[in-house]
Amino acid sequence: MKTEIYDMLEKLHNKYGAQEFGKLCQKFLAIGFQMAGYSHIVERGVQGVDVDAAGESGEKYAVEVKTTVRKSIKFEQKDVDGLQKRKEDGYQPVLAVLRLDRFSDWIFAKADTIKSGSICIDLLRAYRLHELERCICPFFDKAVKEYFEGTMREAQRYLDNILRQKG
Repeated sequence: MKTEIYDMLEKLHNKYGAQEFGKLCQKFLAIGFQMAGYSHIVERGVQGVDVDAAGESGEKYAVEVKTTVRKSIKFEQKDVDGLQKRKEDGYQPVLAVLRLDRFSDWIFAKADTIKSGSICIDLLRAYRLHELERCICPFFDKAVKEYFEGTMREAQRYLDNILRQKG
């Protein structure tokens, strides 16, 4: 992650706290998928899998988003169950993890075999979806840069409006 993006994310985390920060990152990620050309995006602010993204060439991802400042995350049984349910509809289950750290970046991990519990982020590297990371991460950065000021002012409401405008 570029230092400029890290600084913006850190400001959002400091202003809004960990829980709200996670929701903001989820919305930035959904916008990133839109910018990358995924045509069908569903971002769920409260219940169910966090983001569904489907592309024109048939690829479909159900993404559970986790953000942290720690070296591990909690992957709950409800997360596993939600991803499994989306798999039945043809979506590939993905666990997307962002550790807010100066030299960290998103890890997108194939989640169909990951069990619930406390998971060390470094262990997710074995499940990485490198192509998806290479595709989406630059657009996540672009979304943060483009919509940072509005998000500092209005938080989720601002990003919800952006998602609605983009369809």
